[in-house]
Amino acid sequence: MLYLNFMKFRQLEAFNHVMTGGSMVAAAAAMHISQPAVSRLISDLEADLNFSLFNRKQGSLVPTSNGLTFFAAVEESFMGIQRLENTAKHIRGEGGQVLRVAVTHSLAATLLPPVLKAFKVRFPDVKVVVHSHRLSQIILRLQNVSVDIAIGSQIPKVPGSKREIIGHVRQVCVVPSSHALATKEVIRPQDLANETILRIMSDGPASWSEVFQTLEDMNVPFKDTYEIDTSLTAYSLIGQGLAIGIIEPFSARFWSADTITSRPFKPKIYTPYYFATHNRRGLELERETFIRILRSCAKELPEFETGS
Repeated sequence: MLYLNFMKFRQLEAFNHVMTGGSMVAAAAAMHISQPAVSRLISDLEADLNFSLFNRKQGSLVPTSNGLTFFAAVEESFMGIQRLENTAKHIRGEGGQVLRVAVTHSLAATLLPPVLKAFKVRFPDVKVVVHSHRLSQIILRLQNVSVDIAIGSQIPKVPGSKREIIGHVRQVCVVPSSHALATKEVIRPQDLANETILRIMSDGPASWSEVFQTLEDMNVPFKDTYEIDTSLTAYSLIGQGLAIGIIEPFSARFWSADTITSRPFKPKIYTPYYFATHNRRGLELERETFIRILRSCAKELPEFETGS
């Protein structure tokens, strides 16, 4: 039987950090112990469980199917612990006067700054902590109640939280300014024949594969040499002339017209953007004020099409 004493908890903690950090080195840094100590904890946990959590291949760790199944339960347990810690902080009043916001990278650099500026005028003494993440990490923060407000595209409904749509955003075709397509007013699927199209990795429930399905349905040949995880990386690669992207339009403002050109893409591809909040006690006025400002600032951004 697996008794959850201190050492067993440390074993589970090590396993959790290896899975979330991707390596023994990352786990050792997070736990402030040596890499051999992490290795021992994992080995001891495998011995107690009587099955392997990882396959060791040329110095790398690859989770086994049993390891992935076990991690789902471990992750859920650690989220429960995080909820308890957050609840205790709020009971003690330690969570007061700190508003925590999780937001996707592109909105953190565009929509969020004017929101924070207006919020600071109304609540100058409230500290705001901003976490910039991809969607999967934002969902985790919503689930473990470690943020008050989450903002991003394709946020799903999370139990215990309230979700509201901000608006729909039309994806654009971004090309290097020196590319022949930069002279077109509108880019259509057939214009992308034999071009290198950036593929953005799926992230939890979020997917940006619609353009590829369109190209395949229309038998348009293309190359997908690069697969990346953020639109910021996408814009950087496009700026270097390496590819074309059908991506979010927010980040285009940070690039000069000499580097990239943004054009409408047809057929239109829309992405829904949401914010989500937790209905827990504390900072109710601050949270509601932040949301009102968020709605107002979103209306000022031309990218949001609320009527779509």
